[in-house]
Amino acid sequence: MATQIGQREVFNNARRLVDAAGLSTSATVLSQSYLRTEVAMSTTTTSYHIPILVNDNQNGATSSYNTSNLLNLQDAFVVSSILIGWGAPSSATDTAWIPQTYPNGVAAGTQAIATALQGLYSGNLSVNINNRQILTGWDTLRHYYVPQTQGLTTPLTIATSISQADLSENGFYPVEPNLVFVGSKNNQVSLNLPAALSSVPANGFGRIVIIFRGILCQNATSVR
Repeated sequence: MATQIGQREVFNNARRLVDAAGLSTSATVLSQSYLRTEVAMSTTTTSYHIPILVNDNQNGATSSYNTSNLLNLQDAFVVSSILIGWGAPSSATDTAWIPQTYPNGVAAGTQAIATALQGLYSGNLSVNINNRQILTGWDTLRHYYVPQTQGLTTPLTIATSISQADLSENGFYPVEPNLVFVGSKNNQVSLNLPAALSSVPANGFGRIVIIFRGILCQNATSVR
C-alpha cells in the first residue's frame, strides 16, 4: 500500500539520482507523475519497441496514442514502479477503457484470445540508456494480477463484467534501484516475448500498456 513515508523516500531517491546524473535539482521542479506508453499488439512480433520520448516515431503512427503520456526532451523521470498490462479499446482514439492486469476474457472478446494473451506474461522488459544496459531482464510475470472477483461473459448466478482491481497498486511493481530516463539521452526500452502472440483482440486495436510511476523532473536537461 502506498504511504506518504514511502513516497518521501522515492522523492529523496529522485533528488540523489538526478544530481548523480549531472542534472541540478536546484534548477528543476520535482513532482509525482507518470509515463504511459502503448504499442499495438501483433501476431508476428516478438520484440516490441517501447516509446519513452515525445519525439519517438519508430513505431510510426502508433508511437503516441491519445492515452499515452511520454517524456519531454527537457525533462527527466525517475521510475519508482511499473505496470505492464494490456487493453482492447474500441478504436484508435477510444479513451473509455482500463488497462487489464490479467488475460480477461470479457475485455479480450473471447476466452481463446484471452488464453493467447497469457504469452505477455512469459516475456521480459529490457532498458538500454546511451548504449548502457541498465535493465537486462525484468520479468513480466510480476505484473500478473488476477483479482478475487472477475468479470464473466456467461455468469452462472449474479456477476459483473467488471473485474475487481485497485490500480493504485494492483499490477504495479516497485523498482529498486530506481530507473532514470533523461529526455536528452537515448532511451531504448524493449518488451521481449519468447514467441509472438498467437491471437490478439479481433477489432485490431489491442494494445500493450506500460505505465511508469515516479518523480518528474521538469526542465532538468539542457534541451529547451
